[in-house]
Amino acid sequence: MMKHRYLVGCLIAAAMMVALGSTSASAQADRGTKKYAPPSVSKDHSKPAPRAADGHPDFSGMWIEKYGALGTDPAAGKTEVRARSGGPSYPSDELPYQPWAALKARQLHDAENTDPLLHCEPYGVPRIWGGPHPARLVQLPGELIVLYERDVAFRIVPTDGRPHNPDADPSWMGNSVAKWDGDTLVIDTIDLNEKSWLGSGKNAGEGSGTFHSDALHVTERISRPDFDHLTVQITDDDPKVFTHPWVYSWNMNLVPKEDIYEDVTCSNEKDYEHELPDQPAATDKSAAAN
Repeated sequence: MMKHRYLVGCLIAAAMMVALGSTSASAQADRGTKKYAPPSVSKDHSKPAPRAADGHPDFSGMWIEKYGALGTDPAAGKTEVRARSGGPSYPSDELPYQPWAALKARQLHDAENTDPLLHCEPYGVPRIWGGPHPARLVQLPGELIVLYERDVAFRIVPTDGRPHNPDADPSWMGNSVAKWDGDTLVIDTIDLNEKSWLGSGKNAGEGSGTFHSDALHVTERISRPDFDHLTVQITDDDPKVFTHPWVYSWNMNLVPKEDIYEDVTCSNEKDYEHELPDQPAATDKSAAAN
């Protein structure tokens, strides 16, 4: 009887080991084949946006553009030059550059090593918006805090209608103040340095050559049409290089289950020293005109 029980116990233990091994192998196989599936986004577009105590829409939450678009990050890699009738089409051609500035933007693109990001410099405003990188907005009485995954950057924007600080130094993120226009928060940013680029209006536009001057004036109109969506309409006005203001929008989704990754620019960069330009890029107006 004892021998029979011993044999039964051995058989049960062996069966359990086989089952566990099969489960482990299956899990390992799944890890090698399954793609990342982001948390589901609510499709209830009729749910109204929440309101803060002062009656304005509450923008607080984690937001991301192009959410769920798996695959290659559209902000990564070399910008494509598309052929079209009349010559190549550059990413900067979509911006309203003055003729001399359009030429300079193309030269910056062709040089291939002039993007500030290659030099481990910040994205800056407005380039830091958009693409598959979340931003957490925290709305408090009298101010809006924006925490960006890119560059682990942040902004603290007064929303009480105060004027710009007249003593602010030029910076990557600029000097921002905001006021409400109905249910839309209008952020006005000046005092931006001329070291950053603008991106392409579709993504961060790595290598796009979309430079700006120190006269850049950025207006961001933020609205929350319903519970799950946030719209950031951006107007870039730079009279030194544009013929007229340039307007584009980021349409963002609420992603409450996402986290911010510590995205430190060039934290392990090893390739820049090996990159060589095809030709020197124009660095000022006179050089681009010649």
